[in-house]
Amino acid sequence: MRSVLTYQVLRLLRDRILLAWVVAFPVILSCLFMAMFSNLDETYQATPLNLGVVQDDAYRAATGLDATIRTISQEGERHLLNPTPYATADQTQEAARKGDTVGYLDVEDGNPVLHVTQEANNGSKGNTVLVLRAVLDSYTQTRAEYEALAAAGAQAGPPDTDSVLTQRAQVTPSTVKPQTRYYFSLMAFACGMGTAVAMTAVQGVTATSSHLGTRLTLAGLPRWKVLVGTLAAAWVCVLVCLLVAFAFIRLVVGVDFGPHMLLCLVAIGVSSLLSCAAGAMLGTSRRMNTGIVSGISCLLSLFTGLYGSGTQKLADAVEYHVPLLAQANPLWQSAHSFYGLLYYDSLAPFARSCAVMVGMTCLFLGLALVRMRRMSHEHL
Repeated sequence: MRSVLTYQVLRLLRDRILLAWVVAFPVILSCLFMAMFSNLDETYQATPLNLGVVQDDAYRAATGLDATIRTISQEGERHLLNPTPYATADQTQEAARKGDTVGYLDVEDGNPVLHVTQEANNGSKGNTVLVLRAVLDSYTQTRAEYEALAAAGAQAGPPDTDSVLTQRAQVTPSTVKPQTRYYFSLMAFACGMGTAVAMTAVQGVTATSSHLGTRLTLAGLPRWKVLVGTLAAAWVCVLVCLLVAFAFIRLVVGVDFGPHMLLCLVAIGVSSLLSCAAGAMLGTSRRMNTGIVSGISCLLSLFTGLYGSGTQKLADAVEYHVPLLAQANPLWQSAHSFYGLLYYDSLAPFARSCAVMVGMTCLFLGLALVRMRRMSHEHL
């Protein structure tokens, strides 16, 4: 069986087209993702605004507003604006028309109101405007709560300026970036393309595929040794290719797979075993070819969110409304095994996905063995 394993590994390594789909294509696509997402973090960063502030009697009467403005004008993560004081609203409007500022802050009817130009609503400045509006809304709400307590006779001080600022909430074990999901789907797609490797290997040892397969079927070597050696060779090739792609994505692209990165190797091993089992089942059909397998993998990847935000919404909708249909997708289980290591504080989702993939592997291998038994030389 060792000789069969060695021979099949060498034979599969010569098929550059198959291996290109499993290792070269994920590497190339991850480079494209890296180029696309290189400026994504900068896009969502807040850019401080040059804003005019009308410091009139109404502004000074607004309790805690001046302290809030000073806080968000300091250098650091909370730096949202560079304020320029003006005595009247007319002066701030004139400064905005000249381009000295992108708007102004005024107190109307006791509440701060933000006025910005069209320029401030575009790009990273637009993100700052949204955050600044949220800060002002929070300030207004907090001040109203203090005033209500004061009216009820409770002892209340001025609004706490820190309480009206947005705070970053960390709900996952490690920081998760929006683009990480694409790389998880890409790894699942590479596992799906590994099915073609196992399919080609199995078709090469079946009597109905080629003259070589006929001779191997009629040879004195036990049939099970040929099949086990062939599937083991396919699994080794797919596993090595996926590990190369994973190493490239982790080390070169710099994708964070979470604190349990070593368990990612387990997910890759189980996923590659599942793809080989599926390839063994498909390899028992003479009509199957690489093009059909590629089409199936591309279709299943549609429900893992590989092709953009639209497909991610579709995948989420299917998972929410028809969860069993989503979970029946082998590529969804492969991608979700990576999710289980990054998005959850427990390893239960990861173990569940691996268990489902092991069950699918047993099912596909059982169907493959039934098909192969009918294709033995006694039935030809």
